[in-house]
Amino acid sequence: MKGYTSQISDIETGIYVVCSDRVLLNTINTMLRRKGIIGVADAEGKMHYLVDARRNPAYAARAINNLVFNEIEEDDQGGGPLGDQILPQTVKAVIDEVMLSYGFDLTLLGSKAMAIVIRKLALRDQTERLSTKQLFSIAAESLDVKYIHVERNIRYAIKKSGNDIDGIKSMTIIRELATQVRRRLERIIGKK
Repeated sequence: MKGYTSQISDIETGIYVVCSDRVLLNTINTMLRRKGIIGVADAEGKMHYLVDARRNPAYAARAINNLVFNEIEEDDQGGGPLGDQILPQTVKAVIDEVMLSYGFDLTLLGSKAMAIVIRKLALRDQTERLSTKQLFSIAAESLDVKYIHVERNIRYAIKKSGNDIDGIKSMTIIRELATQVRRRLERIIGKK
């Protein structure tokens, strides 16, 4: 049996149709050799990762370290007092809730990049010191894509959500979402 593989975009979505176990294994092997890591979400939304350590065990160790600690780390450049008082899972849940309430599709790369930037802004005391370029660069590095892809995909996510008002910059929308997240997190902390 033959498998048909179609990759829509190297960054956004890959659709792989396989017809046999051998084609499935070859597809996974090819992806692992190319990227070094594969993430698959199950029906409950939990992520499961395969990390290729065949050629470079040090890379595999770094990839695992990044996966584990990027999920639970506070702000890379120092979390403010807010980040010290609340669980990372709660922060993620609040960001997701706010973004969904504004109509964002959380599966889009742009929405994922926005969530990273929103987290940075919501947990920092001095958010005005970070430029759009700095914030988008942090998201690009975290998602392992180029800056231009983050910028383009954020604009697309905003457009798809229906929040693309003429004359309003992407960063203005992101800062408003971060403000909403921060307010909700402060209310949660106030209940403790």
